[in-house]
Amino acid sequence: MNGRLELTLPNRESAVGDLQDQLEAFGRQQGLGPRVLHEAQLALEEHLTNIISHGYDDTLEHQIKVVVILSASELHIQVEDDGRPFNPLEQPAPDLSKPFEERPVGGLGIHMMRQSLDQLDYRRVDGKNILGMIKRI
Repeated sequence: MNGRLELTLPNRESAVGDLQDQLEAFGRQQGLGPRVLHEAQLALEEHLTNIISHGYDDTLEHQIKVVVILSASELHIQVEDDGRPFNPLEQPAPDLSKPFEERPVGGLGIHMMRQSLDQLDYRRVDGKNILGMIKRI
């Protein structure tokens, strides 16, 4: 298993589904296990939805770059966007002990990403957010 998928998508919700379809086709072509593919797709969908919903101060079209690299032991996904600075790793874990209706809105998606992936890293470079995700195979 070794492969690379590189895509640029606009900051529109409809583009997320297209990307998911391409990631699934890539994963199947590369022989990626269904559990690994599913967890990577969930994390990627959550992150892209957050970028599209909360990342921009305007209604202009922006480009989001996604690079997926599969090695023998890991699936690497890097997402680069030009939205406002946001480090999801600085967000506190949600208090899951409270009843659902008492919890503040937000934070569960990032928590899910932390749980389903093996590693996350964030950096801000040249006005861009870059989030790296790693899922061990």
